[in-house]
Amino acid sequence: MKNKPLSKLSIFLKGMAMGIADLIPGVSGGTIALISGIYEELINTIENLNFSSLLVLKKEGFSKFYHKINGEFLLPLIIGIGSSIVLFSGIIHYLLTEYPIPVWAFFFGLICSSIVLLLKQNKPNSIKSITLLISGFVLAYSITQITPKGGEVSLTYLFFSSMIAIIAMILPGISGTFIYILLGAYETVIQTSKNSILALINFEWNNFVLIYSRLLVIGLGIVVGLKSFTKILKWLYTKYKQGTLMILIGFMLGTLPKIWPWQKTIIWEVISESKKNGTQTEFITPWNYEGDPQLLTAVVLMIIGFLFLYFLERNSSKETDAT
Repeated sequence: MKNKPLSKLSIFLKGMAMGIADLIPGVSGGTIALISGIYEELINTIENLNFSSLLVLKKEGFSKFYHKINGEFLLPLIIGIGSSIVLFSGIIHYLLTEYPIPVWAFFFGLICSSIVLLLKQNKPNSIKSITLLISGFVLAYSITQITPKGGEVSLTYLFFSSMIAIIAMILPGISGTFIYILLGAYETVIQTSKNSILALINFEWNNFVLIYSRLLVIGLGIVVGLKSFTKILKWLYTKYKQGTLMILIGFMLGTLPKIWPWQKTIIWEVISESKKNGTQTEFITPWNYEGDPQLLTAVVLMIIGFLFLYFLERNSSKETDAT
């Protein structure tokens, strides 16, 4: 009984880590869930949230309903994720704008650590496993090379963008935030999240309706996306766990270039009707970076990111052994 509060606190903190990760373009909350040992339970819990759960609430009361939906796990996780998004969205946006190299360096180290740990736990010991690993890498890398789309974001577009983004968020390696960027909805989502509390404090009806209608649509998109995809993911994870993990690890490998701390922006002009003006980034060495590469700071933060996930995984292993 004494371990329960610690267990809930641990789930809450992992939820916060997932929320922070999902705010970073190129980093996935699913990566944190996978490496911290809660991924399978997360998928199973989401898949079990259905209409029959509501019937249990109606017929047998809240206690049975709470047990059926795995509330002991789900509630602290959701609170953790939500707290991160509300509290840190503005901070993350500021850090990415003002200190991009140190932030990307930390998360680069974190993702490298997760890949090493996962490969250690799930060795690609067959041609099939290696093929799936490479396939996941190629797919994820191809997605990261797509040029982001711009334009006005309607509520309908925001709904479908959120559906696609949440599927990416629960896939280790594929960043839901990056999907928002590709679809041109990132600024709308981040500004909506940042202004949600201010819209309540400085209440003004039109602004309140705008912010919270967007929040509602984002939430609906997330729910629909989760329910439509987790059933497939649970089936794959149950029937073909090793193969699924190889693809997921490949996804994580494929997104590493996107979060490399030293990037160069390339502006290209109109070449044909099918290719319009736009920008694209490519990763370069610190020595070819225009400006201060902050090499020492970046290396230190890479090591901190690497060790952070190592100790998180070690703590998770101890908890599992204790139970």
